Amino acid sequence: MGSLRIRPLTLSRVQADKGVMTYLTYYGEKIWRPYMFFIIEGAGKNVLVDTAIHADDFNAYHPGLKDFPIEHLVTFEEALSRVSLAPGDIDLVIQTHLHFDHCYNTGRCKNAKIIVQEEELAFSRDPHPILSWLYDPTLLEGLEIDPVQGRKEILPGLEVVPVPGHTPGCQAVSVETTAGKAVITGFCCIKENFYPAPDIKERVSPFAGYPVIIPGIHVDGASAYESVLKVKELADILVPMHEPEIMDLEVIP
Repeated sequence: MGSLRIRPLTLSRVQADKGVMTYLTYYGEKIWRPYMFFIIEGAGKNVLVDTAIHADDFNAYHPGLKDFPIEHLVTFEEALSRVSLAPGDIDLVIQTHLHFDHCYNTGRCKNAKIIVQEEELAFSRDPHPILSWLYDPTLLEGLEIDPVQGRKEILPGLEVVPVPGHTPGCQAVSVETTAGKAVITGFCCIKENFYPAPDIKERVSPFAGYPVIIPGIHVDGASAYESVLKVKELADILVPMHEPEIMDLEVIP
């Protein structure tokens, strides 16, 4: 057991189709989807996992998103101030992947080293057309990038774990806590991806996955399936990136 803790902070949220998180399943059913980042406490350095996005930046990112019904909650600076931090205090930002909504505020952390999988960094610079609009390499311009390859301990009790599929270089973040290994999934999902009902194929959709459902957005469905299984097996505590219930938690565990 370790002594680290995770503090989730939500900048914005949207009430949208659950099916965006669960491949070919639950379209038409609405959930609150948070855009959040995470502070790792007790690591000896000020560590963030992702940096999320403000509602107005989301709407302005692409013409197709200008009317997206996203709700503002707090700014990045306001969220950090709740734990007596400012963007300049951040030492490390672990980017789970480089979709714009996960790294939009990373440029505010001018003194931080940015840890990202080398494969994700390369893909972000020349993405496949099906996901190209989700990447904006200028968001990391001028920052200190530390590309890593594969599974790696970043600090004692804090490890990155490759979970490809959602993106080629997506990585989960494993955190040793007093209650066991908490895993921030990295790929965009909710708890239903890990624990679908046994009768989901008959009751909801024949396309539904079981015993896990892959993310609704992915570049490689087979790899995504294996990554969901890997995280489910690895974690004592699951921290899905867009799980609505996480918004209500002040700290994990």
